[in-house]
Amino acid sequence: MDLRESLKTMPATALWSYLVAGALSGITGLLVFLLIHHLWIQPIWFIFPFGLVVAIAGGLAVGWSFFELAPGLPAGPWTALAWVGLIVIILLPSLILAELRAPMFDINSEPAALAMSRGRAAVIFISELVLTATLVGAAAGWFIGKTPQAAAATALAGLIFALGPGHNIPFIGSTPGVPKEIAIMGAVIVVSAIVLVAGQSLLAAMQ
Repeated sequence: MDLRESLKTMPATALWSYLVAGALSGITGLLVFLLIHHLWIQPIWFIFPFGLVVAIAGGLAVGWSFFELAPGLPAGPWTALAWVGLIVIILLPSLILAELRAPMFDINSEPAALAMSRGRAAVIFISELVLTATLVGAAAGWFIGKTPQAAAATALAGLIFALGPGHNIPFIGSTPGVPKEIAIMGAVIVVSAIVLVAGQSLLAAMQ
């Protein structure tokens, strides 16, 4: 069952709260990322317009996944923690793979230059990050939601997590920047999860 078919079978009032909360969590994650990047690395606010579109679209997909998986997640204050754990599980294979190979960039050059061809870098990005996150997302969705639509929704969410908070994993792997990368990803993931869960609960209560 694809997204269009799944939407037809979902109660509109229930779905609305999940989708809006997902969009809000995506926007919040983008703002947290840009703010930390501004304070810790350098300002990159010029990406905000494009990032906002991606954050909203990706947030809607994450909201759909949350809708499908919610019955199988722990209740109460543990829901956000479980969601954080899910994202970590989805991105962990790409983190491990990035640490097992040589760096993508020559960190001794100024500015840092690719240590391989662009074609090979693209293959690494797709195979190590995009593919693993999507497949692990699908497996996690099936395990938790036990339905084809839960697997599809969480596969899509895995892709969003890869392109969102995890987008730098292949590029920074095996470099001294990994701790900073993990700290930034962690902040984005935790805050976004809290907004997703708390936002959906608040919106549902308002219906």
